[in-house]
Amino acid sequence: MAESFSVGVVGSGYVGLVTGACLAHIGHRVACVDKNEALVDQLREGRMPIYEPGLEDLVSRSVNRGRLSFTTSLPEVVRDSDVVFIAVDTPQGDDGSADLGSVAAVARSIGGALAGAQRKHPLVVVNKSTVPVGSGDYVSMLIREGAAENDEGDVDYRVVSNPEFLREGSAVYDSFFPDRIVLGSEGRDALDTMRELYKPLIEQTFPTEMDPRPRAAVPFVTTDLASAEMIKYAANAFLATKISFINEIANVCELVGADVSSVATGIGLDARIGSRFLNPGIGWGGSCFPKDVSALRSIAREYDYEPTLLDSVVSVNERQRRRVISKLQHDLHTLKGKRVALLGLAFKPNTDDIREAPSLEIARALVTRGARVVGYDPVAGKAAARRLPDLKVVFDPHEALSGAHAAVVVTEWEDIRGLDLKEASSLMEPPKLLVDGRNALDAASARDAGLLYRGFGRE
Repeated sequence: MAESFSVGVVGSGYVGLVTGACLAHIGHRVACVDKNEALVDQLREGRMPIYEPGLEDLVSRSVNRGRLSFTTSLPEVVRDSDVVFIAVDTPQGDDGSADLGSVAAVARSIGGALAGAQRKHPLVVVNKSTVPVGSGDYVSMLIREGAAENDEGDVDYRVVSNPEFLREGSAVYDSFFPDRIVLGSEGRDALDTMRELYKPLIEQTFPTEMDPRPRAAVPFVTTDLASAEMIKYAANAFLATKISFINEIANVCELVGADVSSVATGIGLDARIGSRFLNPGIGWGGSCFPKDVSALRSIAREYDYEPTLLDSVVSVNERQRRRVISKLQHDLHTLKGKRVALLGLAFKPNTDDIREAPSLEIARALVTRGARVVGYDPVAGKAAARRLPDLKVVFDPHEALSGAHAAVVVTEWEDIRGLDLKEASSLMEPPKLLVDGRNALDAASARDAGLLYRGFGRE
C-alpha cells in the first residue's frame, strides 16, 4: 500500500482545487490554501467556484472522509506538510510573458514559514502552476530569500516541476487517468517522494467508479527542472499548432471545393498524425493555449530567437474569428439591424470558462458593426453577460434563435448538437443563416430544414 502524505495545495482555483480533491481521494491528507477568505468560506460550505463535471461530488466525499480541508493559513500548512504544491495563477502579462507575481509571493511565504521549523525530512515544493523555463531555480531562490528575511538562512527543501495536463470539462477524469506524469527535479530524493505520492495513480490501484476497465500503469517521466517546464509549453503549443493547421487546410478546401471533414479523416488515420485536434472551425481559446503559446513566444524572444511558426499559429487562429464575421457579411450583406444568435459562449463544452473565448471576440465585432447579439450557454451565460454588457444572454437556445436572421454555433454543447433544426428554422427570420463554427451539425439536414448552412472547409 502506498504511503499516505500530508499535502498542502496553495491556490484553490481550477488546478489547485482539482489537484487537491484528487490527491485526497487516493488517500492523502490535503489542505487547500487560498488567501481569498470568501473563496475558502465558499468551499467550506460545499459550494464550487467553478463548473467542472464530477468535482463537487469528489470534494464532498473527500471532506466527509476527513481527508480534505480548506484554510487561509499558509504558514501552518507549510509546517505540517510533506509536500506543498504551488497552484496559483500565472496570467499573461502585457508583453505576452507569464506573470509570476503570485508564484513569487507564495515562494517567499514558504521560505518564511520554513524558517526555524524543525523537520524530519525536506519539504518538497512542487510547481504545479504553468511557469516559464527557469522558474524552478527562481522559486528556490525566493524560498531562500523568504527564509533569510526571517533570520534563517539554512532551510531544508527540494523544488520539483510537475506540470498539469488537465482538460477543462474532463479534469477529474484526466487527474485519475493521466496520459503521463511528468516530474523535473535536480534531487533524486524529491523524485522518489513524488513517485510514492503518485503511486496509486501510476499503478492505477485506487478505488473509482469512473472507469471500471483494467487500467495499464501510467508512464512516469522524470527529467530536469527546465525540461519538465518546457514539456508543458511544448505540448500546448503543438496542440494549438495542430488546430491552426487544420483550419488553414479548411480555408484552402473552401477555395478548391474539397471537404475538410474527409481530408481530416484521411490524414488522421496516419498513425504519425492521429485524428485528435483535427476539427476545423473558429479556433482555440481558453485559459491555457493562448497564454502558453504567448509565453513560449516570449521566452524565445528573450534569447533573440524569432518563433515564426508559433507566430503563424496565432495569426491563423485570430483570422478564424474574422472569418465568422466575413461569412455573416457575405450572406447578410450588412450586419446593421440584424439579430444574430451565438449558440454557446464558453470556450469549450462542459465548462463555464470564458477566458479568451471566441464568443467574446465575435460578439464585440458584431456589436461594433451594428448587430443585435443574443447569446445562449447552459452554464457560462452569466459570466459572459458580466464581461459584455451589450450581449443579451438567454438560457434557452430557442429563445436565442427566435427572430434571429443568423445563428453561429460557437460551442458544441450536446443540446446544441441535438437541436431540432426544423424547429430552429421556424423560429428564425430570413435568410435563416446558420454559420457552424464547429462543423458540429449535419449540413444536409440543416439545408433540408430550410437553413442557409455555412460551415468551415465544407459547403
